[in-house]
Amino acid sequence: MHRLNSTFIFKGSTAPSPAVVRIGLILISTDEVGGDAFSAIMPRDDVSVFATRGCCEDSWEGFAFKSSFKEVANTLPPGERLDVLAFSCTSATVELGIEGLLSELSNALPGVKYTSPAIAAIEALKQFGAKRIALLTPYPVNVHRSLIKFFKEQGFDITADGTFDMSTDAEIGELQKESIFAAAKSLVEASAPDALFISCTATPVVGYIDQLEAELALPVVTSSQAMAWDALRLVGYKKPISQFGRLLAASR
Repeated sequence: MHRLNSTFIFKGSTAPSPAVVRIGLILISTDEVGGDAFSAIMPRDDVSVFATRGCCEDSWEGFAFKSSFKEVANTLPPGERLDVLAFSCTSATVELGIEGLLSELSNALPGVKYTSPAIAAIEALKQFGAKRIALLTPYPVNVHRSLIKFFKEQGFDITADGTFDMSTDAEIGELQKESIFAAAKSLVEASAPDALFISCTATPVVGYIDQLEAELALPVVTSSQAMAWDALRLVGYKKPISQFGRLLAASR
């Protein structure tokens, strides 16, 4: 310590952040569920999540993300302080395309790794060796059909599919567990898939994945769960995480 006029100048000691992994998370403004779901999965002693939001219309008439990716990324810590940038919107990945989204993210925050729910879901389903999948979404029918097309183009066979045909993220976030479980069981019983994918980060299902897997007797992959798994996988984090399904319970 020394003194400059009447001001004391202190010399402090610093240490690196104790977190092993630092993740930047871009949420859309209308999603009331995805941010908490993603963060709930992350082991707090090892992972720091820095979340921000981009303005988005609660509409399904095309991708209505009003903020630029660069603008939103600028509200996060600098790239050299982050390991992964995750964009938390499944349907937007499908609409922009994987390469289109990755280009947006890399331009917004160069030099880190990138993921999104749809990108992560592909890798998660491959992790299980699943080729035949049942697909459950909350989207309007036209958006739901774009998900079917997306997964087929990635080489998956859609054995059964269904949607709640909802118009807003607010409605999706109020879906009841009983409705999700009943729809999931109907799809699985109708088609005997290798795995079930439940789409949309706004779908309130992350806390129930273990129970749903037990009742269905097959792997369940969801948007936020897959993105959390992929973000950790990308940086080599291998510790198992319980309570969120088989995908995270196994070491990576």
